[in-house]
Order: sequence, then structure tokens, then C-alpha cells
Amino acid sequence: MNTTKKTGFRVAVTIAVLGMVLLVGCRSTFQSGSAEPSGFLGDYTKMTPGEDGQAQLLYINRQADFQKYDKIMIDPVKCYVASNGSLTTLDKDTRQDLINYLDATIREHLKTDYTIVEKAGPDVMRLRVALTDAKGSKVVLDTISSIVPFGIAIGAVKKVATGSNLSVGRVSAECEVVDSVSNVRLIAAVDERVGRKYTGKFDKFSRWHTAKDAFDYWALRMQVRLTELRGGSAE
Repeated sequence: MNTTKKTGFRVAVTIAVLGMVLLVGCRSTFQSGSAEPSGFLGDYTKMTPGEDGQAQLLYINRQADFQKYDKIMIDPVKCYVASNGSLTTLDKDTRQDLINYLDATIREHLKTDYTIVEKAGPDVMRLRVALTDAKGSKVVLDTISSIVPFGIAIGAVKKVATGSNLSVGRVSAECEVVDSVSNVRLIAAVDERVGRKYTGKFDKFSRWHTAKDAFDYWALRMQVRLTELRGGSAE
């Protein structure tokens, strides 16, 4: 098997395996009805609504040569706090814990396919990520309404009306991948996820289980998307 075929086979297998993991991971959270830009990315003019399985707002530079990038710089994850956002009500330690977790899961996923570096270079991408809003689930209400049938019914109605279950958390983020030398934008995304009533895990007493599940999902989805683009298989 020649090098090209080996590379294609490796990419195909990777996408298939990661896709199966995504199907499991996304069960605990789901995309909200809409995601509002926070201003972190600055320019949203070329972003369009994503398709099924994609971020709610998405831009991909179709002229970029993603195959040449084998290294990535990852800026520290930031909180981009809007004046009316839920992040403004969180204490500093909680915000720090959230962004630390998001940063760690991104690095853990991307180190599989890229060398993480600290300096710019011709074969280096740069990733910028911001947590733009977060609302923890109301632990007591969330737990009770997941058990009591009446609470479940109310939650179902609220989900239809607003895109979110009763008393479960929601979290939104924005990210951008640019060429580390030219600063040309390669990818940009805006997304928001909310928690499901039943996650299949014993995490309902964790106030931030929705946020952390969403972070894991986004990190894995980013890995999948970059793998697709690097292999030339993305539509």
C-alpha cells in the first residue's frame, strides 16, 4: 500500500471511529435553538448557519491547504464576558475551573494529530477559544424534575418553547483557527449547547456537568473536523 493510500485509509478509519464516539458523547447535551455572537471573533460577516452536526455559525476557508499543517499553537482559553451574560454572576474560581477544563480537553484531543507548539511557523495553525456564556444547572430542581413525571412534562414543554430543558445548564463558546504567520482565518465557529434531562451517567448532582459534557463534545468535534479537512474529505 503506497503512502497516499495509507494516509487516506488512516484518515477514513479515524473519522469513522471518532464519529462513533461523537454519537455517544452528544447524547448528554444538544444544540440550542440559536447561538448569538458575543463579539470575541470580531468579524462574523462570512459565517453561515452550520449544517447538521456542525456549529450553529461556521466559516471554513475552502482555499486553505489544511494538509500542510502538522503543528498547532493553542492560546489560553478565555472568558469573553458580555455585560448581560451569565458569566458575570460566576465567581472567579468557578470561571477558572471551567476554562481550565475546556483548555485541557482541547489539548488532550488535538495532541493526537498535531504537535502542540509555542511559536508561529509556516506549518503551524493558531487556535483561539473563548467561553462566551455559561449557566449552571439548578442542581436540586434538575434532579427532582428528572425523577418526578410532572417535572418531566414541564421540562418537555419548556424544551419545545425555548430549546432548553427545565433547570439544566447551557454553555456557549466561540473559536477561530488562523495561520500562525499570516493570520489568515482558516476556521471560525459559534455554538451553544444545553443539557439533556437524562445523560445515562451519575452526574446529575454536578452543577456543571452540562458545561463539561459540552466541552468534551466540542473538543472531539474539533478533532474530527480538522482530521476531515486535513485529509481533504470535508464537504
